[in-house]
This record gives sequence, structure tokens and C-alpha cells, in this order.
Amino acid sequence: MEIKKNYTKHSKFILFVFIAVSVTFILSLYVADLLFGKNSLEVYNSLKDKKIQLEAEIKKLQLDNARLQKEYFELKNLEPEEKQYEDL
Repeated sequence: MEIKKNYTKHSKFILFVFIAVSVTFILSLYVADLLFGKNSLEVYNSLKDKKIQLEAEIKKLQLDNARLQKEYFELKNLEPEEKQYEDL
């Protein structure tokens, strides 16, 4: 009778250990996927850096565009207006 109780306790302990190891393994796979997978922290940081770089480039291009538009309109005002001469 006592052997059966020990066997039951032993089998419950083995079952508990098996479940604990299985859960730990599954969680470790999940964490590994978060760190190194398609949606990983590394990819997120890379995209965040790229976003900052692109925003800086956009700002630079906007300033360059404004400068070129100003230059264009200044040059356009220097040219004689052709419509005035066509009407005469």
C-alpha cells in the first residue's frame, strides 16, 4: 500500500517536472522569436533608425526645394514677359 502511495507521488512529481520543462521550452522559443525573428527588437531598432534618417532627409530636401523654388521665381521675374510683347 505504501509503495503505491510513493509511486503516485513520484509519478505526480515527474508529470509536474515534464509540464514545467515543456512550458519553459515554449516560453524560451517565444522569447527567442521576439529577439531574433521577423518582428524582433533588432528589426524594430533598425527601422526606427531608418525612420530618423529618412525624416532628416525629408527636412533637407524640403529646404533644398524651397531654395530652388525661390531661385526659380527670381530667375522667372528677370525674364521679359512675352505676353506683353505679343499683345502689341
